[in-house]
Amino acid sequence: MTRARPQHITGAAGAILGARAVIAIGSQAILGRYPEGLPAEARESVEQDILPLDDAGGRKADQIDGSIGGRIAVA
Repeated sequence: MTRARPQHITGAAGAILGARAVIAIGSQAILGRYPEGLPAEARESVEQDILPLDDAGGRKADQIDGSIGGRIAVA
């Protein structure tokens, strides 16, 4: 995965929710800090974990999951 892919996913999740921010978590979140400096093995994942803000009931996570799928964390 390149840096552009997680940026696209977090942007899409924010657009779905009408939110200015969501949090990228998990192993691919590091691409925001080291986009090109990681070995290929560290960029192999095809999943991006997203944490919607203020989502205690999990409804926002369900909305993202239903629209673009993926692994969604609920806080």
